[in-house]
Amino acid sequence: MRRWVVVLSVGVGLACGSWVLAAGMAGNADEMVGAARCGQCHPAAYAAWKASDHAGAHDSLDKKQGQDPRCTQCHGPGDKDVAGVQCESCHGPGIHYAFRYVMRDKVLSRIVGLSDPDEKTCRHCHTDTAPTIKPFDYNRLWGFIAHGLDPKAQADASQAKAEPAK
Repeated sequence: MRRWVVVLSVGVGLACGSWVLAAGMAGNADEMVGAARCGQCHPAAYAAWKASDHAGAHDSLDKKQGQDPRCTQCHGPGDKDVAGVQCESCHGPGIHYAFRYVMRDKVLSRIVGLSDPDEKTCRHCHTDTAPTIKPFDYNRLWGFIAHGLDPKAQADASQAKAEPAK
């Protein structure tokens, strides 16, 4: 019986994590910490984002579109700290996982909302009906925003795994 409860609670946590991701993609700025905070630990990923079209996605909207939830759900909110399509637009709102001790625990960070985006994540916004000239080609376009763990973050993660439990 105890084993079932643990599995159920993890399942509920993962389901909540999926809901949190959907809320983040809808632009729930209250639960977002902002790309600059992510960039404190992930400078290479932050630099890749800053150089991408995602960073200025909200700026591409006119004033009326910038107030329209149908536009901001993909182009991101105009709020200063979370403007554009930034880290949490794809990885989920960071209010619960943006702490170093949480990020060092791969399972915990995913349970509380961190998502590992894939093509399906991109296709929440890059749809066949989105206003664009060319069809969305995930394999070609991923190269423009590709990022992973910075070398220092990777070393910290490896060290955390190697440290004996206290």
